[in-house]
Amino acid sequence: MGSMISLAVGRLEVDWGKNNGFVDHSALFQSDDTAQIPYYYAGQEIEGADGAPDWEVITELKEGLSKPLAQVIERINLLGHTHSVCDAEFAALAEFNGFDATTFSFSDLREALASIDVSSLSPNYGEGSEDFGKFFRRQILPRLGLKASGPDPMELGCIAEGMENLSAYTILHLLAENPTARGLNVQWAFNDVEDGGWAKRSDFVKPVDQSSRFLIVTEGSSDAAIIGNGFRLLRPHIADFFDFVDMEEGYPFTGTGNVFRFVQGLISIRVLNNVIVVYDNDAEGAANFERTRQLNLPANLAVIKLPELACFKAFTTVGPNGRHLANINSRAAAIECYLDLPADAAVRWSSYNAKIGAYQGELVGKEKYARAFLDLRARSTAYRFDNIASVLDVIVRTATNMREKLMAETFADLYSGRLESL
Repeated sequence: MGSMISLAVGRLEVDWGKNNGFVDHSALFQSDDTAQIPYYYAGQEIEGADGAPDWEVITELKEGLSKPLAQVIERINLLGHTHSVCDAEFAALAEFNGFDATTFSFSDLREALASIDVSSLSPNYGEGSEDFGKFFRRQILPRLGLKASGPDPMELGCIAEGMENLSAYTILHLLAENPTARGLNVQWAFNDVEDGGWAKRSDFVKPVDQSSRFLIVTEGSSDAAIIGNGFRLLRPHIADFFDFVDMEEGYPFTGTGNVFRFVQGLISIRVLNNVIVVYDNDAEGAANFERTRQLNLPANLAVIKLPELACFKAFTTVGPNGRHLANINSRAAAIECYLDLPADAAVRWSSYNAKIGAYQGELVGKEKYARAFLDLRARSTAYRFDNIASVLDVIVRTATNMREKLMAETFADLYSGRLESL
């Protein structure tokens, strides 16, 4: 029979393989996701509840990878497989398998999957387990046939064939909307393939491939350190997707002008890495952000500015005329302003930049606030993370958008190529 490997939510397999023929799902997990998970095997033949032959299910706990479905979805999004890509994949499958996507739409599939009680599945291991193809034919296809003005019997067969080829990541996206599946873990049962000598542990537990990671370039070492610690504290389940410039021997890109020139250099050498350049939300950062956006940026290079926040519209500032409330968005909001600041925190106006036509300001005591944040080793309810979380959200959204377009094009090319070859 060989050694089997499966990716499952509860008892519903969304992908499976055998021996050395399997899809690499290692990017869905991190090294600390290794756990004892259930493996299901067929035992002796028994009489089923309806009198028909059935098989005893033997459950054994072995090592595998396990992660909450909600966290896996965030990792899938960073791989570029977003809801939009799921929709595009469905449309490509409809065209390739010859069924009408208006008769059976992606929304129909979403609604059908949302109404199934995934936790109550009892797989028939005499037939190889409850994979998604079998699940679709048993649980969802009969409902489609009862739908008014639904697909005819011949089209139902085309739909079933198409759904058997639906990718595991689209299935996981849809299951995340199911109340009975939302709280379950995604589990990758690889132990039998490993023990069978078909693959090594390092084939399953390994870092995310470089092609799927993102290099974050900031204006200074403080920015990189703060953003990096933000991911470790608030988004540890996706932190390994993001790399930062090595600062061991001095940060090489201090200042907005140097960052701009660095971006020009990356473009000229046609860098292959996914790069996200982050400018401060201050006068110089805003000016260089706009200047960088005018460059002919490749698809794997994105430029963003720290987000403008409502709380910065009336921030205490200190200048020649004393203390006043002022809008520091695009004028003086460097990364330290996004930390947990006391009520008396203030920005001091330092100089007028004639080149950009705006005053530049700096947070008073910014080093103290940065040290306090970098000293945090765990998330604390006593610390306000809202502002720094907004920075992480912008970075994650930008990274997702970068990969989404590539993934959508991949599915379109895959099925259009198959159609052309027929």
